Amino acid sequence: MESINLKNIYSNLIAGRLPVGGGSAQKVVMNQAYAILGTHRLHTYYIERAGHVYYFAIESACLSSAPGFSLPFVDVLPGGPLHVGDAIYLLNGTDYAAALIIEGGSLRLLCNDAEVLKDFLIGLDLQVVEIEHKGGKPLSSIPQAIQGITERVSAMLMKGSMGVLISASLVFLGAQAASAYTNSQSAKGLNARAVENDLNATLVKLSVQQPLARQISRIQKVSATVVRSGGWIEKYQMKGENDESFELVLPSWVSQDYLDSLGRDVVTDLRDMEGLLTVRKQGKKESLK
Repeated sequence: MESINLKNIYSNLIAGRLPVGGGSAQKVVMNQAYAILGTHRLHTYYIERAGHVYYFAIESACLSSAPGFSLPFVDVLPGGPLHVGDAIYLLNGTDYAAALIIEGGSLRLLCNDAEVLKDFLIGLDLQVVEIEHKGGKPLSSIPQAIQGITERVSAMLMKGSMGVLISASLVFLGAQAASAYTNSQSAKGLNARAVENDLNATLVKLSVQQPLARQISRIQKVSATVVRSGGWIEKYQMKGENDESFELVLPSWVSQDYLDSLGRDVVTDLRDMEGLLTVRKQGKKESLK
């Protein structure tokens, strides 16, 4: 079991320490792990400490042969029962060794043949703390972890979008249009994509000559792009029909079509350490300054 499963796990496991800022630690970890491993099918463990998140991540397929696996390295993270400060935390297997190096706030995980790894570690001026294959905590599946959040977000999107559009329709577009939209929402259990599609269909039915309808359509399009990518909105402002400014945070892996949907005049700023992309658009008045 150990020579097959655990060696495979430690050789595919990644670890690190990232700044969180005002964002979600889960999103930061998920985006960084995706950038490195190239898949959303992930198992992770993470913990926040002093504005940073310490994390471990692995492709879920690597855990398929090791149900119930618990990671002992979790116990050596800052605040853990085996943490003694900067050190090399060494785990020896039958035909491999894994080492978690904590130094000056950085985190590195290495796995190799025991002799090869030992030769490398000799050159590091750090104490070696040997740990055992016990304790620790299991890694959690990202889809399982975000399922409840996704359901709550979808429900809030549906209720919030309905409320905004119905209120606006009652005032500017007439009670008949609002009634038609309310009837179209009678089906239960809509997800975020279904809400988006239904809103778009409703806006098409409404008079596209109405300035409010065009404003709502644009706001909804930006928010839907952000929700689909797993990002968030830092700032958003619209003045008049065509004067908008915003600052969005998206995963760095988003494809060009996401950016195209936000307009041609957006400016991007890659935040490498966090695996995030800041997308900004200036309003007309701001761009003239």
